[in-house]
Amino acid sequence: MNRVALAMLVAFSLVAALTVQSATKPTGILKVPVGMVLELKVNNKPAQVPTGRDVPMLPGTYEPASLTCGATAPGLKGGPELWTIKVAPPNWGKIKEIPIQAGATTTVEAGPPFTLKTLVYKAETAGGANVIPFTLRVFGKAGEMYDLNTFKKGLSQAPQVALQVVDEKGNVLASGTLGYG
Repeated sequence: MNRVALAMLVAFSLVAALTVQSATKPTGILKVPVGMVLELKVNNKPAQVPTGRDVPMLPGTYEPASLTCGATAPGLKGGPELWTIKVAPPNWGKIKEIPIQAGATTTVEAGPPFTLKTLVYKAETAGGANVIPFTLRVFGKAGEMYDLNTFKKGLSQAPQVALQVVDEKGNVLASGTLGYG
């Protein structure tokens, strides 16, 4: 069974199980925006939550198992390409716990717009050249941190990030690409 069919089966099973359980118990509603794939820990197992609709959930506090944000963009060959990036557990920010209350709706407020932060370290000398090590961090609107090593274009690792260092006048002082890892 391919991964998409398996993911759909798990998602429908979760909805069916929660619907059966909710027939006799009060429920709350969980909404996950389109473009996000959220898996919650349910009975210590990851269960994917369907996106773009109201999902009845038993009241309680749920922990995320994984969160992937995706968007499509025009590809080089004319068709749309899916770009994705995943949260780097345990850096969940404000969504480390998702409370569901009976009769209430909870919307997962995470993902874009993203904030890119740079951590710059002490300059070093390597091979006779001055090197300034730095790390890029990507944060979502709930403060969750995404792992750049999971940034994908389709099923492949996304191309390396290209950078330019410019002065106040816009002159390019240096350029290059970042490696993953």
